Amino acid sequence: MPLMCSKKLARRRRLLDCMPLLAAYCISLPACAQSPWSAPGRQTQVQPAHITQAAQLTQAAPSSDSVIGTRRFTNPTSPTDIIVRGQEPIPAALVSVPANGVPTNTSNDQASFRDFDAGELVAVVGTEHVLAGDMMVFIEPILEKNRGKMTPAQEKQLKAQLIRQVLAQYVEIKALYQEFFRDMVGNKAPKEVGEMQAKVTIKAAQIFHDKQIPVMMKKYKVDDLAALERKLHEQSMSISTLQNQFTERVLSAELERKYVPDEYEFSRAELWAYYQDHAAEWNVVSRVKWRELCVRFSKHSREEAEALIKDLGNQVYLGGKPFDAVAKQQSEGFTASDGGIFDWTTQGSLKSAAVDQAVFSLPLRRLSQVIESENGFHIIEVLEREPGYKKSFDVAQAEIRKKMSEEKRSKLLDDFHTKIMARTSIWTIWPQDIPNSRALSEALGDVLQPPKP
Repeated sequence: MPLMCSKKLARRRRLLDCMPLLAAYCISLPACAQSPWSAPGRQTQVQPAHITQAAQLTQAAPSSDSVIGTRRFTNPTSPTDIIVRGQEPIPAALVSVPANGVPTNTSNDQASFRDFDAGELVAVVGTEHVLAGDMMVFIEPILEKNRGKMTPAQEKQLKAQLIRQVLAQYVEIKALYQEFFRDMVGNKAPKEVGEMQAKVTIKAAQIFHDKQIPVMMKKYKVDDLAALERKLHEQSMSISTLQNQFTERVLSAELERKYVPDEYEFSRAELWAYYQDHAAEWNVVSRVKWRELCVRFSKHSREEAEALIKDLGNQVYLGGKPFDAVAKQQSEGFTASDGGIFDWTTQGSLKSAAVDQAVFSLPLRRLSQVIESENGFHIIEVLEREPGYKKSFDVAQAEIRKKMSEEKRSKLLDDFHTKIMARTSIWTIWPQDIPNSRALSEALGDVLQPPKP
């Protein structure tokens, strides 16, 4: 068999080198029997500040007028995750929606108030087109969640706003994705870039179907591809779109890792300087784990509530009944179903200063007196307590090195993204959102249809 020419062999080796990275992605009673709750003196307790409902994505996102900045595209954990530097994956991308779901953008940009067809061209990045439908993978779940809060006109406006926000970071993914192949083949002809892209895409598709499809089938509770496609279609998505975006994010992340390392070396003097400059960061506040029995004023008169809370305490103190059993069966507190337990609570985080003082001063494993708050009566027990302290330099070194590496990498990633974006030709209907981009009308001329009224 004839030997493969050196150029083809080099290309084959580069292709094989990128395959492992693709695969890596997918883959007892007290002696005294007297009840302690007949003593006078009550303290005030309110709900701890940390006991709140999980924040909604729409409340945590930035304002609707903000421009999404540079992104870091890391190992995707689901086909619809876009990851913002330093944060966990955020489903449906980083988009901003008011808590009531009603758009608040006051921009005069006509494109922000019109409807978009799925096949409408919204950007050209290098050699690839970006359609409005490509954004639906990220924004449809948000639209679905907020549909009951909006009129059709408001939904239309919100859809346009979300497309605009997602497009700003999706363009970066596209630019990095194309740079990945340019980096692999060097100054080769476009034909060779296309051949390499086709081979890597085929391999990525295989990995996507082997690793991601089973996860999605389980999520949507279907048994075959046809049923999965129907489920995705209901959300304006498709298997092919998710597969393409999976490949783009994986290869974009790999390009970043190649040129921007995750960790860096720093001298002891540099670490010490950081330790001194960020002195407050090494103070660890006191914290406790505790539990409560609670009777609420909203369900009982004051006299009834006081009698009930004493009865609950006596069941534990005099009757020997397990605290968690009493809490689960009769307590009316926020964590009654969990046995009344509050997880680690830091000093100063409780709204009631009296209760905050109690949980950080009461002896361990001893029931408190009855404590009164504006919501009801409580009996608390401290389970564990960790005193506050300041981390020594030796203890903090590993954390300092990690923080300094993250900060340095963040800066280098910004510079790297800026460089890639500058060398990529970009046309978009919102050029003001993306530095160095041009208006899509310049590229399409008369082909571009005027905005719908």
